[in-house]
Amino acid sequence: MKFLVPVDFTDITNPLLRVAKKLALMRSAQILLLHAISPVIYLPYPESFGISPIDLSKLSELESRNIQIAKQRLDALRDFLNPVEVDTLVDIGDPAEVILSKEKLADLIILGSHSRGLIEKILIGSTSEKVVSYSHKPVLVLKGQEVESFKNVCVAHDLSRYAQEAFEFFLDLIPAEDGSRLTLLHVEETVEIPMVDVLTEKITQKIEEEKVNYLKSLLEKAQNKGWTAELVIEKYSSVSAGIAQFLKQRKYDLLVMGSRGLSGFKRVILGSTSSEVVKKVEIPVLIHKGFYL
Repeated sequence: MKFLVPVDFTDITNPLLRVAKKLALMRSAQILLLHAISPVIYLPYPESFGISPIDLSKLSELESRNIQIAKQRLDALRDFLNPVEVDTLVDIGDPAEVILSKEKLADLIILGSHSRGLIEKILIGSTSEKVVSYSHKPVLVLKGQEVESFKNVCVAHDLSRYAQEAFEFFLDLIPAEDGSRLTLLHVEETVEIPMVDVLTEKITQKIEEEKVNYLKSLLEKAQNKGWTAELVIEKYSSVSAGIAQFLKQRKYDLLVMGSRGLSGFKRVILGSTSSEVVKKVEIPVLIHKGFYL
């Protein structure tokens, strides 16, 4: 297994690397450290300003120097991650675009999320939100306070194959420790239903029973992996709002979700529950993507 870990050398880098190192040691995984450098842009002045044209070769030299500095800093981080096997990579461009262009090199992307003000989010968006929206690979977004381990986990399951794949991926990625607890959360959207006949009511009841039985079978699978597991079923007007509200009531180290992996056009029209949840919650979120026709 290989983790793609983008770093920007800010204050979130060390907490990010500590989590990545712990997971890598658990799974005997390799880490690919990635840093994206902003391109050096030449903005020409009008000749009337009386400023001599910039030698474009100087810009190239500046860009090359920035790359070398970044490589040296990544090499220093390699020592921090020892004994994990580490490769380093520096590229030029928008951070989200660079990460997405390299995602094929890894099985999981682990990245940190900066806290931004509302106006800043509207103007420039968030690298983590862009990666969650467009990546084809599982993404672990670390946000909020740093956690030492993922011992108290909430898995949001909507009965879809996307959620099931996320559940299976999580069980393989993070082994249970002493005291590990898992909450399997199923959020039902409340819908106003007109009066139904007795037959329809019986069918609905049967479906509910089968749904609960299926979710309970997942609890057994988690328990067989060493997790103390519980099932919680809640009703909210919105799935994303329901998940966020539930997480405010309890303390968790990690939220796990599946995502449909919508195409760009469908994402604009339908939105994405996983992207909305990442915006609303203040704990690490592991998103597993499913792409199907």
